[in-house]
Amino acid sequence: MKKRILLPVIVCAIVGVGFKRLPTAPKRPNIVFLLADDLGWADLGCYGNTFHETPNLDKLAAEGMQFTRAYAACAVCSPTRASIMTGKYPARLKITDWIPGVVYPYAKLTTARMRYELPLEEEILPETVHKNGYATYHIGKWHLGETDEFWPHNRGFDVNIGGHSKGQPGSYFYPYKNVTPTADYSVKFLPEGGKEGDYLTDFLTDHALKLMEKGAQSDKPFFLNMSYYQVHTPLQGKPDYIKKYEEKKKQLGLTKPNTAYAAMIQSLDESVGRIMQKLDELGLRENTIVIFSSDNGGLVEVDGNAPLREGKGFYYEGGIRVPLLVRYPTITKPKTQSQSIVCSIDFVPTLLELTHLPKKKDVDGISFVPLLSNFDRTTNMKKRDLFWHYPHYHTPQRPPTGAVLSDDYKLLEYFEDGRLELYNVREDVSEKRDLAKEKPELTQKLLKKLKKWQQETGALLPAPNPNYDAEKPFRNSVTAWKGENRL
Repeated sequence: MKKRILLPVIVCAIVGVGFKRLPTAPKRPNIVFLLADDLGWADLGCYGNTFHETPNLDKLAAEGMQFTRAYAACAVCSPTRASIMTGKYPARLKITDWIPGVVYPYAKLTTARMRYELPLEEEILPETVHKNGYATYHIGKWHLGETDEFWPHNRGFDVNIGGHSKGQPGSYFYPYKNVTPTADYSVKFLPEGGKEGDYLTDFLTDHALKLMEKGAQSDKPFFLNMSYYQVHTPLQGKPDYIKKYEEKKKQLGLTKPNTAYAAMIQSLDESVGRIMQKLDELGLRENTIVIFSSDNGGLVEVDGNAPLREGKGFYYEGGIRVPLLVRYPTITKPKTQSQSIVCSIDFVPTLLELTHLPKKKDVDGISFVPLLSNFDRTTNMKKRDLFWHYPHYHTPQRPPTGAVLSDDYKLLEYFEDGRLELYNVREDVSEKRDLAKEKPELTQKLLKKLKKWQQETGALLPAPNPNYDAEKPFRNSVTAWKGENRL
């Protein structure tokens, strides 16, 4: 008899008839992923830069966790961006250079073939979160496919503002265009509006804030992929900011800092500050994962990357070590730092764990959630191996290279002549002392690891070039982008 009486009561409680509704499950966290382009590891104040002014990024670092040994999966943009979207090494995806890259017809090696798009058979991060209830917004650079079917609005994003095939804007000033006889660098998929003098980063941020407001009014969580064109060339800062840094440079008696670059970094920082402020205004701070990073190291030709060696296109630390800041108040503690090794292949497994979505089994990365939540710093991810594969020429001075990082030691293999270099990047962050001859056993051990990984991932290698001619121009700009190496 008791059972017959209790059953309707339970049912009524569940459906809410005459009873208080049961509390709903908490909304999954929002994701704000902020990716700068060509921003160096040492370009921010929180990483020791004393000339650039980055108060908002410094504040973000102080409010969460700052990583000192974070790496991009490649020293150029498209491969790293592919790794962020998939959690896989670029070598496995066969996207190993910026798309479409450059072919050097008379170089010593023929460049390896590569894909010019993020494969449609890959379920990428926005597609995964979208099918699990997220609103998805892409703003800015994409550079992961040459044609429309591979662009953000066809790869899981509800909204695409500014994302298409090109990796840089025609101009950072309205109307953001530059058309040459061989290429059109005009930014596509921009909303109407604007006037002379408007700055691209500000314009994109305006629309990011509108989308955040839209997301806050929805029952769905949102994923904002804020993929800055900043600070990629062309080096164009706001004139008043450039003037400010020219005066600062003069007052400090400096000769090297590039004032246009400093101005661009200030605009990047201001954009981040506006986005953080909007999260606070909308009451979304506590339930939003914020990640800030860069797709590769900075251009060494601009300001250098001291104390790191070299920069973009190189596999020394200056080309692949990048800033990484993470704030998620639910688990991160303010003013924490991690010296553990993390990589852009780790973002997918990390974000899936933070959003309580099923793990993907076919990724190369590992979740670094234990680092974010383990405030006593006993969690250690230093003891891992990372690999890089670049079977291309970025310039004659940046030849085809492979690399492996194991604990504190990094081995570089140059494919042209088989030359090996070994560095302890913890004790010698500037990579001044080559240990390959001093530690031959370790050198061969790491080379063996690298070769095994190349086989496991199906990494495509360059080959001897039958047309090699040291007397002919290294680069033929007329035929450089005609797709000779397309897979």
